[in-house]
Amino acid sequence: MTAVELNFDIKPANGKAMFKALVLPRKGFDSKIGLPNIKATWKGASADSVALNEYLSTLSLEKGDSLPILYPHVMAGSMHMNMLSHKAFPIRLLGSVHLKNRITQIKAIADDAVMDLTAEIGAYRLVEKGVEFDFATDAYVNGEKVWEEVSTYFQTGRFGGKENPSTEKSFELESLNSPEDTGSWHVPNNRGKRYAKITGDYNPIHMSPIAAKLFGFKRDIAHGFGVLAEAIEYSAAINTAGGLEKSLQVDVVFKGPVFLDSDVTIKQNKEQDASRFDVYCADNTRPSICGSVKAV
Repeated sequence: MTAVELNFDIKPANGKAMFKALVLPRKGFDSKIGLPNIKATWKGASADSVALNEYLSTLSLEKGDSLPILYPHVMAGSMHMNMLSHKAFPIRLLGSVHLKNRITQIKAIADDAVMDLTAEIGAYRLVEKGVEFDFATDAYVNGEKVWEEVSTYFQTGRFGGKENPSTEKSFELESLNSPEDTGSWHVPNNRGKRYAKITGDYNPIHMSPIAAKLFGFKRDIAHGFGVLAEAIEYSAAINTAGGLEKSLQVDVVFKGPVFLDSDVTIKQNKEQDASRFDVYCADNTRPSICGSVKAV
């Protein structure tokens, strides 16, 4: 299979890529063929100060001298979209679920740092109900890797995983026993549009209750990474890990939606695992997001 290399020296355009990823037909995943070798590089990337300030304001995050730990993912989002929308990628974005992330901040990144961002399609695993596939993203400053991430997505379908599942598994987080509330906040109704303006993620499930219902949701939902950023801020786990300036690992499993215009609660059992937290939406008894923040 021919390798695809995408090279950018400015922030990649997102609108056309989002349209293609959402609506264009795809061949579909074939386990006999696997996934194409798609790589992307954005050299000389830096955080736009206006967008960064809007990100901090929208999510009520404190401004510091370094980038929020999730922000390189936000910066790389348009690069990811150009990879997902490439004609060589067989899986359509609609119907795929953003399932998990493992993010490692090796060294805090100054908010004015100039980075080289790289991303590539990673491994895939056949599971009982479909296929999981990974994106690997790295950030370099002056040739030194300072941040890395593996994003895991899931596509439902019969690909042979029920009869012959992959031996390798993606990570899981231990369930919390009798967690207690440690924080709460409200996700406003306009969050979807505000966050989309910052990130370029205009997926219709975040923009309109009518569109969200067409895709099987009760109403429009918040961007998971925005809620996660707030959860890290509210979580006592970040203090246990030594603070955002340290070398940190963030693990997250997205279990279900957090709806716009809803109250959100974070729960922890510090005696069981001080690094772990779960995020609950309104009166749902099941967590929507399970996360962990720990020093590395």
